[in-house]
Amino acid sequence: MKIMISVGEASGDMHAATALQKVIANSNRDVFAFGMGGRKLAACGMEIVIDNEQHSVMGLIEVLKKYPQLKSNLNTLQRLLKERQPDVLLLVDYPTFNMKLAVTAKALGVPVVYFIAPKVWASRPKRIEKLSVLVDHMAVILPFEVKIFEDAGIPTTYVGNPLLDNTKLVESSNNNIVAHPGPRVALLPGSRKSEINYLLPTMLAAAALLKEKHPHIEFVLPLANTIDQSMIDEFVKESTVAVDLISTHDYNAVAASKAAIVASGTATLELAILGVPMTVAYRMNRLSYAVLKRWLSIEFISLTNIIAERGIVPELLQDDVTAQSLFDHTDRLLCDENHHGNQKAALRVVYDKLGTPGATTRLAELLKTMVANKQLGSDLNQPTTNHAR
Repeated sequence: MKIMISVGEASGDMHAATALQKVIANSNRDVFAFGMGGRKLAACGMEIVIDNEQHSVMGLIEVLKKYPQLKSNLNTLQRLLKERQPDVLLLVDYPTFNMKLAVTAKALGVPVVYFIAPKVWASRPKRIEKLSVLVDHMAVILPFEVKIFEDAGIPTTYVGNPLLDNTKLVESSNNNIVAHPGPRVALLPGSRKSEINYLLPTMLAAAALLKEKHPHIEFVLPLANTIDQSMIDEFVKESTVAVDLISTHDYNAVAASKAAIVASGTATLELAILGVPMTVAYRMNRLSYAVLKRWLSIEFISLTNIIAERGIVPELLQDDVTAQSLFDHTDRLLCDENHHGNQKAALRVVYDKLGTPGATTRLAELLKTMVANKQLGSDLNQPTTNHAR
């Protein structure tokens, strides 16, 4: 069984690796995987043709700077598709790049499974027309996405959200950890260098204001494995507050936080699962934001609010991300118990909407089904939708 995988981000590398392990463990045939991935997929025995650490970019300007390298890598993967003719192509997130790879796969008759679907509900909705032609099956991780893609004629499975497969995260949530009396505030500035540069200084300035009002407050910062600690240390040295750097897997420490300041992204869902009220912030290159703003077609940017279908957590963008605004929202969470409790209750509803664990198991089963269907010459569009409930 030959599986080609294309993953552009570290989180996708982890989820795809877990699914690949399950395919290998439950297959009665040799499994050969190759393509673009990272350390986790490499540890599973996948042949890493392109290291995805080269691809961790966010924003129009950042992508343009790396365009020649990205184009070269795409050409390499397209050539491999033609030469090796895999049984299935698994695309994980990273839509601009992966949709181009899907064009080649479709021309070759290689079935395409897309895991962590392009966010057509957030921006560039016309992409769904291309996806309906290019993708044989969507494996989505947000419950409301099923109807969106099925309405476009794309067979779709809600495999569940892979965050629920993180045993330590779920255990920390279900242990009902009491908030640290300090109080404690978690700072989560993102997992990309650009996010750290744009957000961490302002978060630390807000932390200084909070320290003035709450002398016994403490701050923790989970260090993403994609970020060199020295980068964080340089910013902290310039700050007047102490910050305890912790492992990104120390969910108990984060769960004991009374509030968090977080970059928009998957971390907002992690905080929702942990039940930690938050203020969401995001800032990027001005030109990138000007272009992105024209593409956006949704009211909210954070996954927590999108899943809740209402503004349960405050969102601050670009010039609204100031030390004072972050202080105001976080201080209210620390001082107003009704406000804190209401947000915490709303986050629990978001957690419940995610369904049950087993996303990577369902993805592995879907991949095996697609390969079997291809080999039997049966209709590739028939796998049964599973809503993981």
